[in-house]
Amino acid sequence: MLSRTFNILCLLISPILYTQSGLENILLAGETDSKNLFNGYLQPVMKGSIYLMNSGWYSTAKVHKKFGFDLTVSLNSILVPDTEKSFDISSFNFIQSNSNSLPTIFGESVNNELAVIIPKNNVQPQLSSSFLAPGGIKDKFPLGFVSSPLVQASLGLPFKSEITIRYLPEYNRNRIYFSSYGFGLKHDLTQYFKFFNKIPALSLSAFGAVSFMNINYDIQSTKSFNGSNQAATFDISNYKFQMLSSLNLSIFEIYAGIGISGGKSSFELIGEYELELYTVDDNNLFNINVSDPFKLNYSIHELSKNIGLKFKLIFLHAFIDYTFQEYDVISVGASINFR
Repeated sequence: MLSRTFNILCLLISPILYTQSGLENILLAGETDSKNLFNGYLQPVMKGSIYLMNSGWYSTAKVHKKFGFDLTVSLNSILVPDTEKSFDISSFNFIQSNSNSLPTIFGESVNNELAVIIPKNNVQPQLSSSFLAPGGIKDKFPLGFVSSPLVQASLGLPFKSEITIRYLPEYNRNRIYFSSYGFGLKHDLTQYFKFFNKIPALSLSAFGAVSFMNINYDIQSTKSFNGSNQAATFDISNYKFQMLSSLNLSIFEIYAGIGISGGKSSFELIGEYELELYTVDDNNLFNINVSDPFKLNYSIHELSKNIGLKFKLIFLHAFIDYTFQEYDVISVGASINFR
């Protein structure tokens, strides 16, 4: 089942990509409606995963001293807007349902039955089918936000700069391949402005980062549909450019950032699929073969702002921050620091 593609993310990176069984049955809705259903159901997670992976990169504007080091574990949580928990199907061509809307992946955990009537054309008679639409995961997250853990390390470089590396171990078994990594660079700006040097508690810096995630799942052996070379892929690439400031107040530090943030995500179903529908006139089985059924793409480019508070106790630091954007993100974490 395609649902297993998302289950691995639940275990390794984030439960936001978990979905219930039945996702692949959407192919029975006809070429146009199936693409619209996939898009309506999955677009919020394609958008939310960009916001989720693009947050929690820093907890200070201060740059490590040369060869200073920290190891950070954090949890990013997106707040999903209510408008992203359902989508309208009233204008779809072939689908009949008792409801004009269906839950997105972030919506209610209900499975609406959809009837499909595909009109005849030059190559096929009038066809019918029915299936249960996949439900959402709202019940699994009663607090209203969805979270993902991240692990990263930072190292001080010459010229008052600092590099940050994010990495999750590759996973390649049970027909699933997963990889996730990212790089960030911070550079101190106070060194160029003598005025700011008179305020030792103040730090200013520029920050840039990119990150990537790739998941490939071989769904051929699940045999939901006959066919060949069946696979699902999910890819994300992100970028972030921020101006950072922070104010060191003894054991506390207040920090903030503003800049541009964005990325691209894609979900693709590839391979050959033999769909089984029934003729309306005599209820005989009728097979339709489809190849590489669909690919969804989504991109985000917008202004991003965040503010945070860090508590420092010798080598151990803890922080919380809030990022303001279409999907707001709360990040909490702890780090071990050696400056």
